[in-house]
Order: sequence, then C-alpha cells, then structure tokens
Amino acid sequence: MLYRISGWSAIVLSLLALYPSYQTGALSVIGFYLGLFALILSSFASHTGNLFYYRSVFVFSVLNVFFVNDGTCVMLLAENNDWVYIGSMYGIFIVISSICGFLVNKDSFLMNMAPKVKRVR
Repeated sequence: MLYRISGWSAIVLSLLALYPSYQTGALSVIGFYLGLFALILSSFASHTGNLFYYRSVFVFSVLNVFFVNDGTCVMLLAENNDWVYIGSMYGIFIVISSICGFLVNKDSFLMNMAPKVKRVR
C-alpha cells in the first residue's frame, strides 16, 4: 500500500511540477527540482517491480526539462543563452534519471529472477 501511495503521489507531484516550470526565474528551478524529486520517489515506488510509476514520471520529467521549463528548454540552446547553466541542469537530470533507472531495472530484474513460492495448504 505504501508503494502505491508513493507512486501516485510521485505522478501527481510530477504533474504539479509542470506549472512552476512555465514561470520565469526561481520558480522554473523549483519546478525542475520538484520533477527530479518525483523521479526519485517513483523509483522508490517501483521497487516491487511495477514500472508504471517510474515510466510515467520519467515521461513527465522529460517533458518538463526539455520542453516546458523556462530555464532548460531545448529552444534556448539555439539562442545565445548561458550554455553552462543549461548543460549543468541537463547533466543533473541525466545523472539522477540514470541512477533511478538503474535501481528500478535492477529491482525489476531481481523480482523476475526470484523463484515463485507456492503455498502448501
């Protein structure tokens, strides 16, 4: 039950993180980090082998970082903006999503490899 609640709260948090990402200034940074926190929370929720939470939050986080966020939008790379800031934010996103993806895939692999125990009545 705890994994289900944390999974759905991660999905809701990643959707709520889209709104501050539209704003300029510090609110876009808050939206970025809320999306990353939702990604970490969804990797915890997907610990039991249910990858729905992680995959949906990952899709919302990619949309948040690359298309919605005011400070890290892909369109900013074409303009003369601060490439160091955008690159560092992309780097943070790649590191966090890689670690969470590795943990989710490892747990999913181990759950599939575990022998199924039948109850004897």
